[in-house]
Amino acid sequence: MEYVSRLLSDAIRKSPKNKAVILFGARRAGKTTLLSHLLGNSDARWFSGDHSADVQMLTSLASAADLRVLLDGISSIVIDEAQKIPNIGLLIKRLADLGSSVRVFATASGSLDLADGVMESAAGRIRRFALWPLTIEEIALHTSWLDAVRSLPERLVFGSYPSIVLDPEEAKGSLTAYYDTLLFKDIFSCSGVRKHPAFLRLVEILAYRIGRMSTAESLARECDLSAGTVESYLGLLEESFIIKILPSYAANHANELKKSKKIYFCDLGVRNTAIADFSPFSTRPPEEQGALFENYFVMERIKRHSYKDRFVQHYFWRNKAGSEVDLIELNDDQMQAFEIKLNRSDVKTPSAFAAAYPGASFHVVNQSNFYRYFAEPETPKA
Repeated sequence: MEYVSRLLSDAIRKSPKNKAVILFGARRAGKTTLLSHLLGNSDARWFSGDHSADVQMLTSLASAADLRVLLDGISSIVIDEAQKIPNIGLLIKRLADLGSSVRVFATASGSLDLADGVMESAAGRIRRFALWPLTIEEIALHTSWLDAVRSLPERLVFGSYPSIVLDPEEAKGSLTAYYDTLLFKDIFSCSGVRKHPAFLRLVEILAYRIGRMSTAESLARECDLSAGTVESYLGLLEESFIIKILPSYAANHANELKKSKKIYFCDLGVRNTAIADFSPFSTRPPEEQGALFENYFVMERIKRHSYKDRFVQHYFWRNKAGSEVDLIELNDDQMQAFEIKLNRSDVKTPSAFAAAYPGASFHVVNQSNFYRYFAEPETPKA
């Protein structure tokens, strides 16, 4: 299939050769394809946690001699779906400790058990990256910025997974099959989730509520789960790159909300599949159109900073009087605020926000200017 170059490629190429590269991301985000492209026709050796024979082989390596036999005659080793390999963190540590010239790569469909296991067992020996569905910049570099901007309605309905962007005719069938068979596979197999119907009901509720304020208690009432279980499920969904949670930002002002959160989908194709709605963007109610556009812009900003390895924190802001800012970005002592309105440009900075955070820059984002926040090297000045 046609290949779309990924912005993460250079960072992976430049990562220290004596450290294992761990590539996290949802299934079908393109992790294996990216590594296949980077490694090309090299003598890499591939294993997969989805293959029982590979799992058995990797878990039976008892000595340093076994590892040297495994690595003999190759330049790289790749372990796909590594979260399914028992004690994978220890295995990566042992491979790194050999100090050989063989590069070690692993992929994982979300953090789940892998992240903590690797971080604990292989501390200082790994370089971790997150791979997201395609960004607007990646799509633009593959086609053109004009095409990428024009395709916004399709991205808001079918999302940005590589296979969907490259084969739009099969989008509905591909997304439905992906949702039904693969999307939650690792959550159900690795996390001990037992109440699958209630879990899927929660996902459906989240899909209807994108961009709206929620609490664990309010969600629990809607899907007949305890608040603690909802919190646990939300954590699993976020670790699996299915949703992104934005907490409310507050700097100890008494009138600011502190416990609410906004929840977005990492990919809108998944969101629309959750509610079985692939109707054209233009036919949807204005409120839903605005929510989809907000979700898209927020996730594109998150992906952008993730790939640039910036330590940017993302929030929303609202006070008890109902004044709100859709997206807050904090980077050290710099704050940027974004009001995201599909068809409006006449939005002013909320006076309560301006009084509380006079140093923040304020941006109004709409469908006419959104691409400028990704096509230019840095965010344009307000």
